[in-house]
Amino acid sequence: MEINNIYDLIGIFGKASLVTIEVALLSIFIAFIIGLICSITLFYKIPFLKAIIYIYVEFFRNTPSLIQAYFIFYGLPKIFVKLDSFLCSVIVLSLLGGAYMCEAIYSGTKAISKNQRELAMAIGLSKFDTIRYLILPQSISISIAAISNNAIFLTKEVSAMKIILLPEIVYQAFSIISLRPDLMLPVAVIMIVSYLLILIPMSYVFSRLERKVRFAEFGY
Repeated sequence: MEINNIYDLIGIFGKASLVTIEVALLSIFIAFIIGLICSITLFYKIPFLKAIIYIYVEFFRNTPSLIQAYFIFYGLPKIFVKLDSFLCSVIVLSLLGGAYMCEAIYSGTKAISKNQRELAMAIGLSKFDTIRYLILPQSISISIAAISNNAIFLTKEVSAMKIILLPEIVYQAFSIISLRPDLMLPVAVIMIVSYLLILIPMSYVFSRLERKVRFAEFGY
């Protein structure tokens, strides 16, 4: 890794930022889908699946993502399942995020009264249409703030994937500092700026989304 000037550092961190964004966006999307499916399953109290989901949520909420990534990346090849660092990162963060998204969306479903469900049945809505038109819109609007926080949390958790050699921002920073300790200060500054350039626009987009949802629901 040859570094002759500040522009070389910017180029390295630019590529690392793109990796961080790609992993984060993919993980957020998959985690949201997992959260939707799990929360609906919990809402309808399907006995066998409910138990599995509780175990899944508790496991991923109570173990560090770094350990999860380490186990999948270094452990699974022992049983002939080898994943590259990018795919492994997406899997780990999607499963981790899915557990948090499930909790967030499921808390929103609890606010839907039994009367609303009975009314949906009375007017002839199928279970699928009840989920589509009644449960999901309300639960997501109620839990939009928690969903937004989880998305930002997942983006920051990409940094933990340095343990499996994903060339994201923190991994590149550590690699450069190990070779060039004299660059510690500029590397630290560029690393912080890189995260701010990713997370501030993300926070702005989610805050705008929250306002739109709140206005649609409450009128203010």
